[in-house]
Amino acid sequence: MKSTRFLAASLCGIASTVSAETASDSTRKALPDMVVSAAKEKSLTSPSAQASREELAKTPGGTEVVEADRYLRGRSSTLADTFALSPGVFAQSRFGSDEARISIRGSGLQRTFHGRGIRVMQDGLPLNLADGSFDMQAIEPTAASYIDVWRGANALDQGSSTLGGAIDYVSRTGLNSPGGDVRLEAGSYGYLRAGIAGGFTAGSADLYASFTHQEQNGFRNHAEQENERLFSNIGWRFNDDVETRFYITAVNTNSELPGSLFKSGLNLDPRQAAPANLTLDQHRNFELLRLANKTTVRDGDTTWEFTAGASHKDLDHPISQVIDQNTNDFFGGVTGTNESEVHGHANRLRGGVTFSYGTIDAATYASVFGHRGALLAHADQTATNVEGFLEDQFTVTPGFTLIAGASAAYNRRENDLTFGTGRDYANDYSNVSPKAGFRWDASQEVQVYGNVSGSYEPPSFSESIASTLTNKAQTAVTYELGTRGHHGPVRWDVSLYHADIDNELLSIDHDNNPGTPAITVNADRTQHSGIEAGFEGDLLGTSWDAQPDNRLVVRSAWTYGDFRFDNDSRYGNNKLAGQPPHLIRGELTWENSCGYYAGPTFEWVPVKAFIDQRNTFAADPYAICGFKFGRRQEKGLSWFIEARNLTDEKYAATTGVIENANYADQRQFLPGDGRSLFGGVEWKW
Repeated sequence: MKSTRFLAASLCGIASTVSAETASDSTRKALPDMVVSAAKEKSLTSPSAQASREELAKTPGGTEVVEADRYLRGRSSTLADTFALSPGVFAQSRFGSDEARISIRGSGLQRTFHGRGIRVMQDGLPLNLADGSFDMQAIEPTAASYIDVWRGANALDQGSSTLGGAIDYVSRTGLNSPGGDVRLEAGSYGYLRAGIAGGFTAGSADLYASFTHQEQNGFRNHAEQENERLFSNIGWRFNDDVETRFYITAVNTNSELPGSLFKSGLNLDPRQAAPANLTLDQHRNFELLRLANKTTVRDGDTTWEFTAGASHKDLDHPISQVIDQNTNDFFGGVTGTNESEVHGHANRLRGGVTFSYGTIDAATYASVFGHRGALLAHADQTATNVEGFLEDQFTVTPGFTLIAGASAAYNRRENDLTFGTGRDYANDYSNVSPKAGFRWDASQEVQVYGNVSGSYEPPSFSESIASTLTNKAQTAVTYELGTRGHHGPVRWDVSLYHADIDNELLSIDHDNNPGTPAITVNADRTQHSGIEAGFEGDLLGTSWDAQPDNRLVVRSAWTYGDFRFDNDSRYGNNKLAGQPPHLIRGELTWENSCGYYAGPTFEWVPVKAFIDQRNTFAADPYAICGFKFGRRQEKGLSWFIEARNLTDEKYAATTGVIENANYADQRQFLPGDGRSLFGGVEWKW
């Protein structure tokens, strides 16, 4: 113990010329606590992470606040980097790039691209297109102060009714991130990420801007990527009760697509690309410009939030054909929260209405080695959404709160074919999804919660246009029970859930004809059950309320999902393809009060994952390990060195989904990166 104290003192002494700051909260807070703070918020439109943690703790279901300092201690590029220690969030990169499979509670199981089933937001404003889909490349994790996650139907009070819930990237501002910030990451396979950011305040105004450039050759052949992202916002605080903030986002991204491999090809050479992807020079490239505003007004016990925005996206996507789309989206909404007492009992009433409208000028061309050939089809697509929600939280006795609410939605999807083959359609969808739950704050350290919630999701254009059948909306009822809290040196966050789903959007054989390709249609009944467990403990036994010189911290996130058909006439109780039943990630790190940290990391998928609904062929289990060390500070110099997949394991990070592999190897496997090394430096002033 004396030698440990001497080491800590020596490190702090050496570092004192650079900074006397202690380590960031991320070294001590990976799971939410329930400490109540009366500190005045600097911003009404962008609350602090602590205020958001307290707000999410009111939700009677699985939530998390991911502070940026947690993932900035290593490479912070992909969704897998960002959510590595987030229970319940399944995020796997397709080929070391931004493009990923991201799913919560089995949402969008078939998607390894262009996500669906989760509402993705920036500061509470939607990043999804009007048809519900979203792009991973439109997200910049280093521009976020923290990320809020509502798992499953728990995002009702954010206006989301999807099976997967919602993710909100809360921006850095001139108020919470004054000064400058330069960050550089580099590493294996030509990876380079450089960013510069800065914020300042002037009277009642503040400004923040972040620009990043990223490029990589990629672990695999034909996997080059390059993108630039600008995220900026400017806010005005008119008085203590009124604040407005404008957001400007610009993204330019270009990605080669290496495609999927046979399992045998993956084991032979995981760095190869699929022949068709090389021949057709397959890419996904787009430009995005987004303007938005959020205005917050406090009126006594009531807080109003007004939102509005517009975005333009220009997609150039050569695959088997060349997809050329120009998308224009508009959205607006109002949300009110009242916290007046009712007959002497604390009460929180929250409701809102949102409207979104999007048009797509959608053209498809023949691919001539990745270039546009003859026009094959053209359509004008329109998505319209009107959605509302209402939720009340009534405190029956001190520590025990009942929650009731509902969301309602009307959605319309129109496709007007102007040239080529295809079909015209105009589909209307509507739904009301109720919710009831409870929250028991057993003590200041322990919380228990439960809920029964409905969810609802109409198909996006990707599902509708590919099918000659009229797709129904996907609906579900989810039952959930969980607990979160801390005691002494331990923190935990555990949720158990079961969802009964009707009309899940899946790639299945709709007519039991082997000669007919499977398409995305509505399954009859399916079930999603799972456990989301996050754990953080100091093996030296020090309480999280203390600030010791050293900690030895184990962190882990276990995502378990049992997704299957429910007595289906064709598939019986087969497992749904697309996601392994278990994903376990963790780390063991020594951390000291001057911001230094070091330790191993691991990722483990202990059982196989089927690639087809018939359950005839599967990806193999795997385990990979890494190591990282560095120093993280609020000001001055921060740095890290991170090694990944030290054993150079050949494995499938994720797979495609098909209806029937017929017990034979299929080109559906997306290899994970091999052994790699990354390093980074950051200077903040």
